[in-house]
Amino acid sequence: MRKPEIKAGLTLDIVFENELDQPNAHHLKAVIYDCDKKIIIISQTSPPLSPLFSGRRALMTFLVLRKDRLLRFGFYAELMDIIHNYEISSGNMVDAWRCRKTDELESTDFRMYFRVQPPSNADVCLFIEEQKVSLLDISIGGAKFTYPRRYCFQERDKVKFKLVIGREIFNVDAVVRHVREADEKATNRNIQFVSVEFRYHDKSFEAALGKAIMNIQRSLLSEGKM
Repeated sequence: MRKPEIKAGLTLDIVFENELDQPNAHHLKAVIYDCDKKIIIISQTSPPLSPLFSGRRALMTFLVLRKDRLLRFGFYAELMDIIHNYEISSGNMVDAWRCRKTDELESTDFRMYFRVQPPSNADVCLFIEEQKVSLLDISIGGAKFTYPRRYCFQERDKVKFKLVIGREIFNVDAVVRHVREADEKATNRNIQFVSVEFRYHDKSFEAALGKAIMNIQRSLLSEGKM
């Protein structure tokens, strides 16, 4: 897929890296004023951020229209510092953030699909190297799970999974999108939280997974858990 251009005028949705997939995440808005290969100047965010947030890394995403479909692309960037009196037009001075792009632009649609949290007795299981992972949520586009830290996942790694749905077994290619270690106060610090994007062209896989997700949703609704 051809990647769009990061350019002035794009509206960004921003989430701090350590808040990804968290229900209480802070979602910020900003507009790109200027950019080159690594340095991007954006407007002061809405809600605004103080200089105390300098050094924080965030995922910055935007929407692109492709063939009557909205796709979301994103990149990680570090908030460097606030530029006071940044001139966006003749005599029009504003505050702006200078950001350093730390990763390449990638599609982020996989987290925009409807997700469910499978119960322990769900008919959906994900395996890597014949070992079952602990699924936190799953969608048509990808999944989030925990896994022992002895297996070192890295962002953009290509990983092969087996997804078991009922009695069917599907071989699934995926790309690692985000890795987070357990918090210092966590009971089990020997795990990592991994988000992956599925890469497939098998319509039967998509249909089977979509049906399984719908069944999980109905079950959770009937039990009053959604």
